[in-house]
Amino acid sequence: MQNIFKTLRSKSYSVPCELCSIGSLCIPMMLNNKIDSILNRKVSYSKDEIVVKANTPFTKFYIIHAGAFKTFVTTADNHQQINGFYLPGDIVGLDSISTKVYNNTIQALSNTQVCELRYDELMSLVDNQKNIRDMVFNLLSSDIYNYQKLVLCYSQKKADERLATFIYSLYQRYKERGHSSLNIKLMMSRADIANYLGLTIETVSRNLSKFQEQNILSAKGKYIFIKNLNALIDLGN
Repeated sequence: MQNIFKTLRSKSYSVPCELCSIGSLCIPMMLNNKIDSILNRKVSYSKDEIVVKANTPFTKFYIIHAGAFKTFVTTADNHQQINGFYLPGDIVGLDSISTKVYNNTIQALSNTQVCELRYDELMSLVDNQKNIRDMVFNLLSSDIYNYQKLVLCYSQKKADERLATFIYSLYQRYKERGHSSLNIKLMMSRADIANYLGLTIETVSRNLSKFQEQNILSAKGKYIFIKNLNALIDLGN
């Protein structure tokens, strides 16, 4: 039997600088064409490592090169509420600009490599260069739009629709970064997906099985192979 998952490669989950969501901040304008300066900014975090805790002073952004982050708040009864997943090319910390503290705890979902960008560096570029200012506004607008979609997903969609929307959104995010394969690796656990979507783990697993029975996708561990993209889109809508 053909292994439909075998074409998935680890390099599909990193992003070259030119495809990064803020690549033009780094190539080559911000660092005066000094590629070694870019490399010196790269920092690695281990799976499950806490990058920064909520309510600590905000000093820098994290731009994911490879791996993934999640962000969450801790409720009064000491439970996590996940409110974001960040993939290669994403910038983490934009929501902290106004509060001057990290509003969420940031945790690595896998071994992750990031480029770090200090807040004052970005603000200097925003002040002096219109294209950088426009880019930051676009990133902030995208964050707001994605949050609105999540609220809509919570309030109006059924469980299977939420999950379909989530899987399709992952496909879209990787596609925007040049990885158009229908193979997707779920960097997050099913428990994290359930938490994020306001569902139970059992509901997530049951609906994945349902999607397989409908021949929409195949699921194997953390790997998803989309068999019928149009059906997945229709279900999410």
